[in-house]
Amino acid sequence: MTVKQRKSVAAFTLVEVMAAILIVTIVIAGGSFLFVMGKGQISIQKRYRAATQLAAQKVEELKAADYSAILEGTTQYPAVTLDGVSYNRNLETVKFGSSYKKVTVTVSWGPTGNQRNVNLVTYIAP
Repeated sequence: MTVKQRKSVAAFTLVEVMAAILIVTIVIAGGSFLFVMGKGQISIQKRYRAATQLAAQKVEELKAADYSAILEGTTQYPAVTLDGVSYNRNLETVKFGSSYKKVTVTVSWGPTGNQRNVNLVTYIAP
C-alpha cells in the first residue's frame, strides 16, 4: 500500500475509540446504579406493605370484637417475624368523647437507630 492509499482509508483513531468506551462505561454505570437503587426501594416498600397489613389486621380484629372488650391503655403484642424481619405491634386505646374509643396501632421494625413505623388510627363506637 502506498502512502496515498493509506490516507484515503477511513478508520477510527485511538482517541475516538477511547472516547466511545468512556461513554459506554458511563451509561452502563448509570444503569447499574438505577437498578441497585430500585431494588433497595422495592425491599423497603415490601416491608412497609407487610407492616401496614399487620396493623390493618389488628384494627379489623378490634372492630370485630365486643366494644367493652377493648381496654383503654397501651398494649404491646409479641413480635411477628416475616421474611426474616421482626415487626413489633403496639396498641394504644384512648376514650374519645362519651361513646368512642380512639385506637392507634403502631407497627415498627428495623434496627434501633434506623427504626421505621407505620401507624393506623381509627375510632370505634359501640
